[in-house]
Amino acid sequence: MAVFSDLPPELVLLIASLLNRETILDPKYRLIGFRLREPQLVPDLPSINALSRTCTVFHYTLDQHLYDLCASVEPLGKLALLFAVEHGLESTVDKLSSAGISLDTEFTFELLDLCNLLQISAALGHRTMVVKILAMYGEKMMAKVLADRDGERRTPLVYAARNGHMEVVKLLAPIPSSVVCSDPPPLESEMQQYLGDALRASARAGELEISQYLIMQGADVNFLGDDSYPPPLFYGAGAGNLGLVQLLLASGADPNLQNRYGARPLFNSANLDVAKTLVAAGADIHATDITSQNVLAHTWKNTEMFRFFLERGVDPNLADYTGDTPLHHASSGDSESELVELLLQFGAATVEKANLDGYTPVHIAMDQNNWEVVKILEPLVQNPDLRAEIDDWSRGY
Repeated sequence: MAVFSDLPPELVLLIASLLNRETILDPKYRLIGFRLREPQLVPDLPSINALSRTCTVFHYTLDQHLYDLCASVEPLGKLALLFAVEHGLESTVDKLSSAGISLDTEFTFELLDLCNLLQISAALGHRTMVVKILAMYGEKMMAKVLADRDGERRTPLVYAARNGHMEVVKLLAPIPSSVVCSDPPPLESEMQQYLGDALRASARAGELEISQYLIMQGADVNFLGDDSYPPPLFYGAGAGNLGLVQLLLASGADPNLQNRYGARPLFNSANLDVAKTLVAAGADIHATDITSQNVLAHTWKNTEMFRFFLERGVDPNLADYTGDTPLHHASSGDSESELVELLLQFGAATVEKANLDGYTPVHIAMDQNNWEVVKILEPLVQNPDLRAEIDDWSRGY
């Protein structure tokens, strides 16, 4: 009796082609526009792969057939390509591409971002895979490097910078200014955008060394772009990395630079050391944003910073565009009564002041069942109607 390995290659291929299984192709919703939740009958790649590994004869017969089968089912081929990129399987990417599976595919990745394969490999820090994909893109390389999907500022360099992959950053950052191609070179404004977006991403992630490298490459520490995003220093302050904040300031970052909404670095300070550093560098502690809120409205969950700004004369009675004052914010349910006491200590006089919705700080504290705050504010209430409301609330508490 003939054994299976003695069969002609054509017959082995035919038998392998008949191996199928039912499976849900994309259970993690990685493919764009593919939402079939029912099991699909597709080639049984695991079984065929296992068969190809049983002996050298089967390997040579079935190896390429596996990739051809992937290409025959478009979603299967795309997912196979994604798997190869995410796991750094360079030779597999070559074979899948040779089988006809397009590199020009987007997948969901990181908080449901829509990413191409270059962005994904950059985000994962697979430098050799980034090099390979760049080469495979050929004349499209520059467009892919500068890719800014729907204006969302997510180039491959941004992904590498925000994920801390210095070697990939060093590979991608110089490309637009150094690559030689038939296309016109990028404009200076495009280069500023390219490096500026990456600096914002690295600052937001608290990546000191990457931020320093990008600045050396020419990234503008005061980059705003279209003015809808805050400057790098805003994100660096939010990351709480004091060394990074000091680097940006030493490199010329303006501590008072804001976007069109009035978002300033000081408003995003993650801790007291960062706030002190910004103030020492000239940050205006009395500035307000587009909603007329001052720094107290942005830092009211941090008692140390709250006291720091009050001690330096920040207005505890400033009302924003909704009529809310710092005391309104501090009276909400997730605040500490210490903030309310601090505001009163430094001259807050809005206990009975209603916002545009008719709510006083006392009303807000009662609505949030914040008994400690109500007890602090009650002795300061003069309005008899409001005192009656407090009495009614207290009886039902």
